[in-house]
Amino acid sequence: MSATVLVPDLADRLQLRAAGPGRWRNLHGDANQNGRAYGGQLLGQAMRALLLDMPAGRAPTMMQFLFLQGAMPEQPIVFEVTRLQEGKRFSARHVRGTQGERTVLDAHATCAAAMEGPSHRLGSAAPPGEQPAILPTLDDIPAATREALARMGGYGRGCDAAIDFRIPEMERQLDPRRAGPQLRYWLKAPQPLGDDPAVQIAAFAYLSDWWLNACMLLPHLGEAGERAMYISSLNHALWLHAPLRADDWLHVQTACVHSAGGRGLAVAQYHDADGRHVASATQDCLMAFAGR
Repeated sequence: MSATVLVPDLADRLQLRAAGPGRWRNLHGDANQNGRAYGGQLLGQAMRALLLDMPAGRAPTMMQFLFLQGAMPEQPIVFEVTRLQEGKRFSARHVRGTQGERTVLDAHATCAAAMEGPSHRLGSAAPPGEQPAILPTLDDIPAATREALARMGGYGRGCDAAIDFRIPEMERQLDPRRAGPQLRYWLKAPQPLGDDPAVQIAAFAYLSDWWLNACMLLPHLGEAGERAMYISSLNHALWLHAPLRADDWLHVQTACVHSAGGRGLAVAQYHDADGRHVASATQDCLMAFAGR
């Protein structure tokens, strides 16, 4: 498996190989800026594994995920899927990821048959007429802000080749004097992923980890020159509300609802370009001064 060569196609990064009944092995590893496997890789590949075991006609509704130990990007991960429920409306699965004797992730997920019910939403879509394709990228972040972000958990050093990422209102959102515990952005896979819903959802899980916890750090950018910050995802939860395409633009509104005691909690809402609320996510993170 290749750990250091960039694989631009996100669909390739999500590929798994059968390794026995209910078991799959990943083929690619993506390193994050701490030298461990990128969390989105684990999320996307775990989602791909569990969907390979789901019956037809049942769409994913939820995944709750624990990052247990740092996964090594140069080593393969074996995903073992266990059936927990096969009901009239819902199917549930447990996924465990291991590298040798080390358990690096643990997840539960459900899929459901189509059902009718009341509908409403509470959320914030993008401003009307905003065009993500012409918005700034990470390459457009001013050097001083980039340096501050790099000290605050390693942000700002570059973008993943498998993610097209854009930041609206960059000057205001990333200004250390005005930044608050919120951030909105757009993202998508840069290459077409095809029409397989399982690939689209697995790719969305991959994307969902990108900059989700940045909202925890933004209020503290002004402190970046004083004490460096270490941030690491502890758990991640996804709720899928409607069919989505990860290769079309998704608007993401994030907020850190609480940070104290070395941990922070981020909440995200995902809307497609038509304003449909397609998914939500939460992430609990270690957020501590470096050296502690």
